[in-house]
Amino acid sequence: MQNQRNAMQNQFEYTDRLNHPMEAFFHDAAPDNFPILPHWHYFVEIIHLKKGYTEMTCGDSVYVLRPGDMIVFCPQRVHSIDVLSGIDTPAGLQSDRRASDTKLFQKNARPRNNIEHHAIYPVPTDVAADKKLPSIHYEVLKFDLNYLQTNHRFKTHFSRALTYVFENSPKNIYFSADTLKTYGMDHLMEQCIYEMEFAKYGCDVANSSLIAILLTKMMRCWLSLGLPLNDIMWETISDHPAFEEIATYIDEHYNESLRVKDLANLFGMSYSYFSKLFRQTYNQSCKEYIEFTRLNHVLDLLRFTHLDLTYISQETGFSDCSHLIRTFKKWTGTTPMHWRKENGYR
Repeated sequence: MQNQRNAMQNQFEYTDRLNHPMEAFFHDAAPDNFPILPHWHYFVEIIHLKKGYTEMTCGDSVYVLRPGDMIVFCPQRVHSIDVLSGIDTPAGLQSDRRASDTKLFQKNARPRNNIEHHAIYPVPTDVAADKKLPSIHYEVLKFDLNYLQTNHRFKTHFSRALTYVFENSPKNIYFSADTLKTYGMDHLMEQCIYEMEFAKYGCDVANSSLIAILLTKMMRCWLSLGLPLNDIMWETISDHPAFEEIATYIDEHYNESLRVKDLANLFGMSYSYFSKLFRQTYNQSCKEYIEFTRLNHVLDLLRFTHLDLTYISQETGFSDCSHLIRTFKKWTGTTPMHWRKENGYR
């Protein structure tokens, strides 16, 4: 167990959930950005293969993707992407193989270090200048589920559904090209990348809507397979039916004094039990969610007003200006005033 924890730590890829809660781009494999070594992060990641043949892993499962196929990687699950050596292998889950048997796990390729965040960039350090790669192109959609501008119930439902379908049968996170066309998911991926590339007015709202539609179609696909998702999505995670609305409560009271201990008392739970349920429901700690919510409002005030930090700290629930600066720097790596200079009004 300790070895597994150490391996997970060495494979962590840092994701900037505050400044970049979503990424949508077209990846063209080149010697300095491929293969994608085993790694994990807190985002949902969707890969839509456009050209080439690839071998991908998620958890201990192995998948072969052909052009037009798609896979969704679960948050906090180790995954990887490599070129497929033989194109005659049938597409989809390779039930007779394990990720630990694939060459990316067996060879000792060293990922690049992300020293600042005690993490990795999941690409090899030893890149040969004359390395030849088959032509591999794929679309990437990578996002923090909490980024979606929709109700928390929908986010909780999808999080539960994704966990259940993968644990029920790993084949469920793979979607063939024919399935994508049936549900129109490939078109939604392309729209997300277009919105991100041109960044026109309201692109964040548009992308949030597109992702919500994509996830809805994904769940409809799973339901068509007979998976009992309605029972999974609607089951109560605790004895307190209102617990799943705690994120809504935080969103409405973020500018007040919020302590995890007080929130636990509000729901009649011990601190440890409340903390466990929160992480299980929202895929992050309650303290992280409170900070994340407050800092999003801080960013808006920095970008769109000339208010000073003392006023902003009071308006967003921080105990004082120093508390705001420490928390802001922890999440962004810079100070609020430097961020405002680079991204907001000067």
